[in-house]
Amino acid sequence: MKLSSKARYGIFAVAQLAKNYGKLTSVSELATATGVTEKYLEQIIAILKQNDIVVAKRGSMGGYELSKHPQEITVGQVLRPLENNLEIVDCVSGKCTAHNSKCMAQKLWCNLYANINTYLDSVTLQQLLEDK
Repeated sequence: MKLSSKARYGIFAVAQLAKNYGKLTSVSELATATGVTEKYLEQIIAILKQNDIVVAKRGSMGGYELSKHPQEITVGQVLRPLENNLEIVDCVSGKCTAHNSKCMAQKLWCNLYANINTYLDSVTLQQLLEDK
């Protein structure tokens, strides 16, 4: 399984917001810190805003900040909206595409999916900063 650039840059962006927690960060500052274009970063941030991970403040001194303390936001909460709920195969959502009616690997995929989510939900943005 390979995460998309959207997921990787999304983690970089929220990690930067966690690092700057308590102050607003502009898109241009985030773009500089993450090495991503402002346009692409705005697409990522829009998804994170819709999912209440980040909030925006308008105005000349505006920018973005995390919606909660970095200790209260998990990596899983950030990645799921950016990566189609982290569903690694269609079987996980009940839309198995196997040619027969009984997918032999469905339990394997569901267990893998559950373990991935359990791990990602156990890591907070605060821990990302501390583990750096």
